[in-house]
Amino acid sequence: MRGVMLFALAIGAIGLCRGAEVVDAAEESARFDQQSALQVSAQSVGRLLGDYSLLDRDGRPIQFSRFRGKPLLVSLIFTKCTQTCPMTTRYLREAVRAMQEAFGADSFAVLSVGFDSASDTPLAMRSFAKRQGVDLPNWEFASADAANVSALARAVGFSFRPSPAGYDHISQLTIVDSQGRVFGQVYGDDFELPSLGEPLKQLVGRAPTHFAFWQNVGRRIRLFCTTFDPSTGRYRTDYSFFIGMLISAAMIVPFGIWLGRELRRVWSPAGRGA
Repeated sequence: MRGVMLFALAIGAIGLCRGAEVVDAAEESARFDQQSALQVSAQSVGRLLGDYSLLDRDGRPIQFSRFRGKPLLVSLIFTKCTQTCPMTTRYLREAVRAMQEAFGADSFAVLSVGFDSASDTPLAMRSFAKRQGVDLPNWEFASADAANVSALARAVGFSFRPSPAGYDHISQLTIVDSQGRVFGQVYGDDFELPSLGEPLKQLVGRAPTHFAFWQNVGRRIRLFCTTFDPSTGRYRTDYSFFIGMLISAAMIVPFGIWLGRELRRVWSPAGRGA
């Protein structure tokens, strides 16, 4: 199955967004069917997403189809949330920064959409992004009306419901391929970096490019050599594999030349006569 389905994070995947009122977490969580939410989310993998009408942080209309052509990370958030959504977005900020350093800032895009259409206005989305310190390239914060929010949420398998505290919802990051199809889901507020990095690496490698042939070869070599380093918790590019191949070739080629000469000498008339 494509993508990364981290069902071990099922309990941690449910965010309880709170307003001013403090509500018991256990009581709120009991009202939200966690297992059903995860099943709905898993069922969206492979689904081709539609074209949804959004507004960017400046209130300008944008279409969801604008993000096609490269991998896309979709995060649905609630700007009045004071706990889960800010924490999830700040963690995602660091994960995206690491992915941009590893794969290139222009190799994928990120889209955060406010799912409370009444409150998540362009101004609210802009303020939320600023509060979370998100200033990375190719990351848009968008609003939408209730109809477009519902359609997008259904398409990516994102479950949410009103509660006395605000909203209960699944903590989900949706990975979309360059054609606009759901590739996988990442769950939890502080997921392991490879759960995002590995599927994203696959998609970046598959995405169409407009580079020249040699630039594209170099890009693919870089992707191949980019691996997760558990000791640092970061992705790094290690060219030792190709360096080893070049060293081996440098040793094998002279040997091949020498061997060819020796064989010609042995099989030449003079060599056979000797």
